[in-house]
Amino acid sequence: MAVLAAAVTAAASLALLPATTPQAQANDATAVTITPNPATRGEAFEGWGTSLVWFANATAGYSPELREELYQKVFGEDGLNLNIARYNVGGGNASDVANYLNDGSAVEGWWKPVAEAQPGQPASNLYNPDGTVDKTQANKLAFLNAWNPDDPASYDPDADKNQRWWVERLAADQQITHWEAFSNSPPWFMTKSGYVSGQVNTAKGENLLPEAEAKFAAYMRNAVELLEKGSGITVDTIDPFNEPNSGYWGTDINAATGKPPTTYTQKQEGALIYPAAQDRVTKLLAAELKKGTTDAVISAMDETDPSKFMTNWNGYSQEAKDAVAQLNVHTYGTNDRRRVRDLAGSTDKPLWMSEVGGFWTGNPALGDSTSGWDRSNITNGLGIAGRMVNDLRELDPNAWVFWQPVEDTYKQEKADKGWGSIYIDFDCNYEGREGFSNRRINDGASLEQAKCKVLTNQKYNTTRNFTHYIRPGDFLIQNDNAKTASALRADGNGATLVHFNDTPTAEKVTIDLSRFGSIAPGAKVTPVVTTKSPLDDIEKNALVKGAPVAVDTAAKSATLDVPAASVVTFLVDGVSGVSDDAAPVQDGHSYHLSGEASGKYLTGRSNGSASIEEMGTDAAGVAPQMWTFNAVSTEDEFANGRRWVLTNKDGRVLTGNGGVLNGSQSGAASLSTLTLEQAKATPSAQWIVTTENGKQWSVVNAGAAIALQVSGNQTAAGTSVALASSTGATATALASPHQAWAFTDIADLKLLGVSPVELSTPVGTPPVLPATVTPVYEAGPGKQLAVTWAPVDPSSWQKAGKVTVYGSGVDPYGQTFEAVLTVTVGSYIATDPVSVTVGTGSSVASIQALAPASVPGQIADGPARNPLAVTWDWSTVSASSLQAPGTVTVPGTADGLPATLTIIVVDRVPVANICKDDPTTTATASYTEGSYIAKNTCDANASTRWSNWVSGGRAGDSLSYAFSRDYTVSSVTVTSAEKAAASLKLQYQDASGTWKDTSAGTITGLSISSPTTVRFDPVTTRGIRVSFVTTASYTKVAEVAITGSRLAEAGNADLGRLLVNQASVVGFDPATTDYRVLSTSATPAVVGYPLDTNAKVTVQHSTVENPTAVITVTAPDGTTKVYRVTVSTGKDACKSDGWKTSPSPVFTNQGQCVSSFAAGK
Repeated sequence: MAVLAAAVTAAASLALLPATTPQAQANDATAVTITPNPATRGEAFEGWGTSLVWFANATAGYSPELREELYQKVFGEDGLNLNIARYNVGGGNASDVANYLNDGSAVEGWWKPVAEAQPGQPASNLYNPDGTVDKTQANKLAFLNAWNPDDPASYDPDADKNQRWWVERLAADQQITHWEAFSNSPPWFMTKSGYVSGQVNTAKGENLLPEAEAKFAAYMRNAVELLEKGSGITVDTIDPFNEPNSGYWGTDINAATGKPPTTYTQKQEGALIYPAAQDRVTKLLAAELKKGTTDAVISAMDETDPSKFMTNWNGYSQEAKDAVAQLNVHTYGTNDRRRVRDLAGSTDKPLWMSEVGGFWTGNPALGDSTSGWDRSNITNGLGIAGRMVNDLRELDPNAWVFWQPVEDTYKQEKADKGWGSIYIDFDCNYEGREGFSNRRINDGASLEQAKCKVLTNQKYNTTRNFTHYIRPGDFLIQNDNAKTASALRADGNGATLVHFNDTPTAEKVTIDLSRFGSIAPGAKVTPVVTTKSPLDDIEKNALVKGAPVAVDTAAKSATLDVPAASVVTFLVDGVSGVSDDAAPVQDGHSYHLSGEASGKYLTGRSNGSASIEEMGTDAAGVAPQMWTFNAVSTEDEFANGRRWVLTNKDGRVLTGNGGVLNGSQSGAASLSTLTLEQAKATPSAQWIVTTENGKQWSVVNAGAAIALQVSGNQTAAGTSVALASSTGATATALASPHQAWAFTDIADLKLLGVSPVELSTPVGTPPVLPATVTPVYEAGPGKQLAVTWAPVDPSSWQKAGKVTVYGSGVDPYGQTFEAVLTVTVGSYIATDPVSVTVGTGSSVASIQALAPASVPGQIADGPARNPLAVTWDWSTVSASSLQAPGTVTVPGTADGLPATLTIIVVDRVPVANICKDDPTTTATASYTEGSYIAKNTCDANASTRWSNWVSGGRAGDSLSYAFSRDYTVSSVTVTSAEKAAASLKLQYQDASGTWKDTSAGTITGLSISSPTTVRFDPVTTRGIRVSFVTTASYTKVAEVAITGSRLAEAGNADLGRLLVNQASVVGFDPATTDYRVLSTSATPAVVGYPLDTNAKVTVQHSTVENPTAVITVTAPDGTTKVYRVTVSTGKDACKSDGWKTSPSPVFTNQGQCVSSFAAGK
């Protein structure tokens, strides 16, 4: 296991929630949508497991009743129901070393102790015969030299009876589907320190003696074979290491005695073994396994986190890499999960998350105490649920294994911690005190208080939401919710989703099942809910099955209520298959690949490199942007790890290098002249399309195990495309946008036509015809296409009416089209309303500067609008009218027509960190080192950074932040990490997009010890840039907090103008919402223009069956207002003053109206 500090760090990172009651009202529920994608199926999930280690070693001698209760909690059908077990091959200290390790953690080794020295066979002692310390450790080295790993007499076949009781009970029940053996430390005589807990702390470092490496490999093989023979199991995998490069392991030495203090403060066996030694041991163990009787294969290397795992792996020789059959990684640290995931895909080896543990301190906002030990704290259960979800999503493992779910009650309680999910004291079998905790009795507890018992906590409850319902043989699939894990059932019918809600607000969760190919009648979703249970009935609210909810087969979804602070398993029945649009690519199809961040297209260059470019405008331009996906294997078309060869239109193949091929996190992409068959046999010419959310796709090179990425995270056309380690954001389940690619199937680019074009022009003025039109493909609108218009008789523009112009062209794929343009020729008859939104306290002068200089002008009954110069009458606007939220109307005149400007006054909202608080902010950098992306400076996490490091240093770089709205910015706080820049300068973007310096000037004295806050005269902008000077060096930046204010969202949802067939509705008033109009058509075109030009208008048009059109105005703050226009037709509608409601033509009396209808006008 990892040291406790690793898990404490994870616990500390859990954000506290706002104080509120745990159960939110249903009407306050947060809307959540989860879309599982069955086209992301991986290999069959092997299941859930645990290491046996300490708890098995400590409890095997307990009473049968106590031991059985514990067994059922861990492996029983109603318990965790685990099916994988990791057996710890103990190292074992020398016979004369007093035990100093924690209860349960001194696992017995398999070497045979020697009590008395014999000729040629030293005793198994570390110290001198008189008990004093021999600094040369001569006896240790003598014992090592004499010990023969191939001699059966060197082993004790009856060793480790405690762990083996559990092994044999599990074997008898046939509970375990995969046995793994692993080592925390070599035996004492193979170590440098002489102790199995690591090097002495004053000289921390590797603890495996180089001369003992071969014997250690033989020891591991022989111990496993003795275990198999003696306990009747078959070991599947052997890992000779445990967190070998973590830096954790060391042995404390009492200065007075020269020995470890027997205070039981040292936790466990552990040994640092660095990559070069790991490489040698792996090869030695592979050779040993070839000559032994076990069929076990090597797994490696159980490193403490994915980053260190990759460091180790990159230090292995190819021979050692080939010898490893399974990849094992822990997630005490979580950076670089995606790198290990990609490595597993590249090597085609199973990947296990083989160990994690920890605890999460209680959150009062969820009804918890702040104690770490409080077993009723739901935060602990939510914390482990979050870790499980994130591991399953980002790592995509074949199995997920607990460190050990059973922990020592006494130790956890006294330390105020909550490791594990099941508890029992680890000292219940001391002679004369069997069944009672020896430490508690020593502390003065009564026998009743010291009586050993099995306890559980909320982690026990929430983890069963996973282990009970995602079962071995199921297939993990991806979904688009960061708090949900999902799987297909083993038989392909049905799915399981496990979702956690770690907030104090209930959720209304919609499960979108549209990616499945079939939804059967009667399909349903059954929730299994775990919420906080009281301490006196700790499992009361666990796994409570709710009423099934029917799937709406038309909407292909089901909606369920999820309580606050809960973990819910959704059991989906009646779904199967894969929809046509679920998989991103199909074998043999050709695609355009567009970058998410840039919107530009992957393009093969003639020089063999690749870049992003704008979409080509003709056949020659799009040809290098067309990529055919050729499956390397035709089996399992929806496998998440399926490999593809990408061929360009000219037949060249896209290849990659770097990454694990040379131990780096970057590489190059290039085009090769390999044939398709050659490429299918060349990993560097193969690509894996991967995802962690089922909707956003990255393209990973199978040889290099790194992803296709736009160089430097840039977005400009012409930027080269290279390779870099996969990155993303755990909180959003999104990959880096610079590594995300959208696929447009060329087969879907069947041209249906082009969108019609409407123009208007005054009589006597020829219009300027557009040079391009919008194509409409089967897949939707496409990029603008050049069009050639037929000549128009100039006299057409000299009289009012409609002029039709015809055009034609050809798209880049050789498809011809015809276009139609309609021009309304006439006089201006009206203007549409305009608005400006300002903050309270704005001056009249500032609003005058913001006011539009033109308004949309309408010609006759044409739908097109032209800008008309306007003059505003500011005499009605006073400073006092701008002091509070509201509206002010400004009249104007444009071409002799009335115009209306609405000033919308809103509050100003302070924003402490714009980039963090506004998810639409885009962070970019002029240069980026690998996965240290600019977005890391916006996540409020000081452990993630942006960096511009290169080996030779850089003169300087910049971070730019683009906003989707105006902000008034007054300060920026930069938190430097590892290396501060020499200086920085702050700039903002003006309205024209030009970068200008703020009033702050150049800032020096930056430090990594404290953030640097730079204040300046407020600027209103949509962009801030921080430029760093790093002369021949680099900088890392953890956070950039941009502080300022924005205008509150306006709530005005009034219409300013309502038209039917482009004629104003008679008597329209924004306050009146219902109208009746007379029309010659039952389905006229109804159009509304809002007073607030930032509001959105949607129209549900009338039909013959339903003659009422519904116009909905949605203000920026979400406020809505609905207008209705009921259409009347026929001469009878002229009666009872109905003739007065006709917008066009305008009747002067009823008779005129009746005559018009009678004449069929």
